[in-house]
Amino acid sequence: MTREHDPRLDQIDCEAARRDLSLLVDLECDDACRSRLEHHLAGCPPCRELFLSERRLKAKLSRSCCEKAPSGLRERLMVEIRRTTVTTTDSDGTTVVHRTTTVHRRDPH
Repeated sequence: MTREHDPRLDQIDCEAARRDLSLLVDLECDDACRSRLEHHLAGCPPCRELFLSERRLKAKLSRSCCEKAPSGLRERLMVEIRRTTVTTTDSDGTTVVHRTTTVHRRDPH
């Protein structure tokens, strides 16, 4: 029985792997990216060591940074994160239209 080629395991070079290591460390990459990186790390000791080093550094920083932002600041940041700005330019390249929409959080009660 022949197995189909899994494009997620296409070879990537060290430069591409190192560029995306932080995505893997932060658990922010999709399944395809994660598979490619894990495949590369399995066969590349220098990149694997760099990944482990970044993971250890993140864990150490997480343990040492225990201060929380004041609630007012946290709320203002959450409003800014929910705000979406759409910018379009007319075909002549001179007119720019900005539209800002804020998504409000519903009170669950």
